[in-house]
Amino acid sequence: MFTGYVVLLAWLDWIIHRSVVFVIVVGGGLIAAAVLRFRIAERLRPQLERLEEIPVPVRRLLISLAPLIYFLFRGQGTSGAGFAVTAAGALVASAVVFLGPKIDPPLGAFYAARDRLLARWVRVLLAPVFGILVAFLVVHGSLTDLPALFGGTTESPQSPVDESGRFFLATLLAGTGTVLLLREGGEKTR
Repeated sequence: MFTGYVVLLAWLDWIIHRSVVFVIVVGGGLIAAAVLRFRIAERLRPQLERLEEIPVPVRRLLISLAPLIYFLFRGQGTSGAGFAVTAAGALVASAVVFLGPKIDPPLGAFYAARDRLLARWVRVLLAPVFGILVAFLVVHGSLTDLPALFGGTTESPQSPVDESGRFFLATLLAGTGTVLLLREGGEKTR
């Protein structure tokens, strides 16, 4: 599943930047890191033990914000909405990390119904698709330009510029929807 997400990230990066070297180096590096994770963890054990001193919610937040670093440095494309997307992503991540245990009980019936309708593996596959569709719909106002994601033609080939509010809302909705697809009700704090 991790490899699938790396391939999706590489494909999206290719669409935005057309840099084969970056895709091979970063994609290959991520896959190698996943394969060699136990060896890497063993070498990093002293640093990882220092991380144990950081409170669990803060550690979870730092881990969940890691993709935003990629976005800021690489993935924002031509939209110029890097700050809006980063702020909305950090807001969703913070809400899940710090408020998740408080909002899980009221969502228990939703989680149960969702789990009956969609197996976990389906939800994992659906999450990035859902996020992309919602974000694209909010930012562009329709899905008619969606073929542009697959290298097709579009009526408006430029990303919406100076639409930070739309990007912020799109990220909030896509992030919240993805969390609702993936979060397991009553997740335990380790």
